[in-house]
Amino acid sequence: MLMTKSRFEIPNFQLETLPQKQKSEYPFYLLFVKWGFAILGRIFPKPAARLAFKLFTTPRMRAVHKRTDEVIESARLFELLYGKIILKGYEWGRGERTVLLVHGWESRGTALRSFVPGLLAAGFRVVAFDGPAHGNSGGKQTNLPHFAGAVRAVLNQIGPVHGIITHSFGGSTTSFALAHLDNSISIEKLVLIAVPANTRKVVADFAKLVNLPNRVYDEVKAMIHQRLNGLHFHETDLEVSLGRVKVSDVLVVHDKFDPSVPFESAEGIFEKYDHASLLVTHGHGHFQLMKHPEVVRRVINFLEGVEV
Repeated sequence: MLMTKSRFEIPNFQLETLPQKQKSEYPFYLLFVKWGFAILGRIFPKPAARLAFKLFTTPRMRAVHKRTDEVIESARLFELLYGKIILKGYEWGRGERTVLLVHGWESRGTALRSFVPGLLAAGFRVVAFDGPAHGNSGGKQTNLPHFAGAVRAVLNQIGPVHGIITHSFGGSTTSFALAHLDNSISIEKLVLIAVPANTRKVVADFAKLVNLPNRVYDEVKAMIHQRLNGLHFHETDLEVSLGRVKVSDVLVVHDKFDPSVPFESAEGIFEKYDHASLLVTHGHGHFQLMKHPEVVRRVINFLEGVEV
């Protein structure tokens, strides 16, 4: 069932609950990193580029659960060999239709578990996994095409899926996998929660954050291009690759005050694609929106083919 292109809003979260002054998410040593790239990067651009690329592709932390819960405890665990690393997976339910959960950067598969009870009640089988260098999976570094390869490997392992729910970087990697790694895979529903529309902007923001000189930045872009197997850099943008994905309906979920990924990302995707609908929250930031009961309910309705 094709959904009608629509825009929905959940305005029932008071803006005063947003933190007025947020602590910096960046470590104190960032100042030394910026100084190092600014000075040494001009003298040794290629070594500096290799270091910058390593920094860009290495998660600063692995997400861990401070406490367990019923959803985590009820998961059936599985493992999948991907290249030389082991991916850790989680599975719930045995329904005929499968929904895959794909987490974001420095997160893990069970971070999206708020959707699991509702999906099980709707009769779905649910699968999640920890991406390379994330959660309990192996590896120390990963990047867009590498993580996308893991998405493809999991899809090949679990069989046809009805829908995929993604968060942030997980949306970029999923779209890349379906558009460029295996375009034969088709799905009915794709949910993009707080997903950046432009990968090039993510790289540019990183370069600005660590103060890369232009020569070093150019070298980093060349290193990224080498890993794209002939694709142009702009083809990594979700707003471009989504056009090649075989999907019937797309639901974009984004908070108007997301401090990590600008709301313009969601608007751009919504405006560009006729099969995309937009669900807007107010005051749930980059992470909390995927745990909000109303968002969960509407996403599950979308997956069931019911009006959001």
